[in-house]
Amino acid sequence: MRVTQAPLMSMACHCRGCQRLTSGPYSLSLMLQKSGFDIEGATEIGALHKPDMQHHFCVYCKNWVYSDGQRIPGLVNFRATMLEDPSWVRPFIESNVGEKLPGVASGAMHAFSEFPPQQDRQKLMQAFEREGARPL
Repeated sequence: MRVTQAPLMSMACHCRGCQRLTSGPYSLSLMLQKSGFDIEGATEIGALHKPDMQHHFCVYCKNWVYSDGQRIPGLVNFRATMLEDPSWVRPFIESNVGEKLPGVASGAMHAFSEFPPQQDRQKLMQAFEREGARPL
């Protein structure tokens, strides 16, 4: 895997699906332009099997690598923990906070009851460009 463009946003998703897939309280992802993400080899689609979002897993180690689909056209949500050094990644937004487990704090600056609405995404990406975490 190779990320060749700066992330558009970082996100903690608290939905029950992400909790189950990560065995944790949320998934931590970087939203990337599809053109800024390269992956060698095939992936397999697995997990939640929703019509508007596909979850790609490594065929060798079975780790969840990224998600894409109609819900985020032209973009991928890359699992930040797959980076060699994810220590700089902090969630800028958190989604599905209605499903957040008690006592969980992500440190995100913006919270949404579900996935951020399409009309808010451009403003959020611009704010992330100004204020979001970058690699050390």
